[in-house]
Amino acid sequence: MGIWRWVEIPVAPEKEEETHRLLLRQASQVRSFPGCRSLALYRSVGPNFYSLSLWESEEALEKYRSSRMFRDFWAQIKPFFRAPAKAMNLILIEECA
Repeated sequence: MGIWRWVEIPVAPEKEEETHRLLLRQASQVRSFPGCRSLALYRSVGPNFYSLSLWESEEALEKYRSSRMFRDFWAQIKPFFRAPAKAMNLILIEECA
C-alpha cells in the first residue's frame, strides 16, 4: 500500500530559481533513500513548489524525516519560505483505472 507524502512549499518570488535548483538536487537523493518508491516535483504558476512522494511505510518516511540529509536540506530551504510549508500524509483507498 504505502504512504503518499504531499508537501506544499511556498517560496519568496526572488528565491524561485534557487529553490528549484535545491529541490532538483535533493530529489535524486530522496529517490535513493531506503523506503522511497517514487518522488515527483511540481511547480504552480507563482512561487509555489510541491512534492509528492510514495514511501513503503510510515516508518520509512519517518526515518527520512529524522535523517541528517533531510535536516540539512530543510535548513537550507526554509529561509526561502514566504509562508509555512504544508504537508500531509495520504493513504490510497481506491485507485482509478
